[in-house]
Amino acid sequence: MNPKTESELLFEAFCTHHGLRWEPIDTDTTSRPDYLLTVGEISIAVEIKQLDELVGFNPGGVSSRTLGQHVRAAIKSARDQIKWAHQANMPGLLIVYNARDPWQIFGSEEHDFTTGMYGELTANVSVVSGRRSTFFHGRNARLRADDNMWFSGVGHLVRHASGSPTLTVYENVHAKHVLPFEQLAPYVDVKRIEIEEVNPFPAP
Repeated sequence: MNPKTESELLFEAFCTHHGLRWEPIDTDTTSRPDYLLTVGEISIAVEIKQLDELVGFNPGGVSSRTLGQHVRAAIKSARDQIKWAHQANMPGLLIVYNARDPWQIFGSEEHDFTTGMYGELTANVSVVSGRRSTFFHGRNARLRADDNMWFSGVGHLVRHASGSPTLTVYENVHAKHVLPFEQLAPYVDVKRIEIEEVNPFPAP
């Protein structure tokens, strides 16, 4: 058996602190999520991805990144595991832990999650009138109405020098299996997402 990663130990510590029931899922034979988390009477399949390498991160100098790129990569990597949850008729939650950046900021801020999940913020500008449309989520969306609907949400697990780990969960508005947000609210910082219908063309 492989030793547990830092992110797995933190997740277990988070669950223990809040009195949440969890159990590991046997991942030896198929692509399955790491854990089964029980909240109330609802079981949630949890896959944990640890960011050990961050493209563009230079702690000794200047760092730069494309917003959302590390979260997008984690979503892509977890696709098979979370699809298993969908086929098992339960919500699937991907949890991302930033083990590379000691401040746990680079590549894992709130806008990295929303951009990685729903696409880059975009605006169209008319070359005729100079008017600009409202901002909308555009290209490079990993979670869409026609793809990755089995992701119920994406979470950000954060360690703290003192106190227990914390977890922020961003919902997938396109999810086939919705997370039990009311039951999760006492334990996690829940981010409900509103995707508005936006006219992508500048107003006249």
